Amino acid sequence: AMGATGATASADVADAVLSVDRLDPLADAVEVARYARRIAVQSATVGMGLAVLAMGFAAAGWLPPVAGAFLQEGIDVLVILNALRALGGGPRGAAPS
Repeated sequence: AMGATGATASADVADAVLSVDRLDPLADAVEVARYARRIAVQSATVGMGLAVLAMGFAAAGWLPPVAGAFLQEGIDVLVILNALRALGGGPRGAAPS
């Protein structure tokens, strides 16, 4: 739905509502969404990959359970810190309009 004077019904069923009669905020929102998705996929992939690697070491007996637990917490913190990059709003660092 687009426009401040648009119909209420169309705004209720729309996936996105622009409150101004311009399309540039939509392009910015799409860019931010793509950037955030890329970071989310990257974080999930790296987190699962590191966890599987650690599980392999643990299964081989090279990583004791307590060390594995601390390592998993470290992996979680690393992935969360990486995901926080999405708060920047996009590769240009522009905040969404």
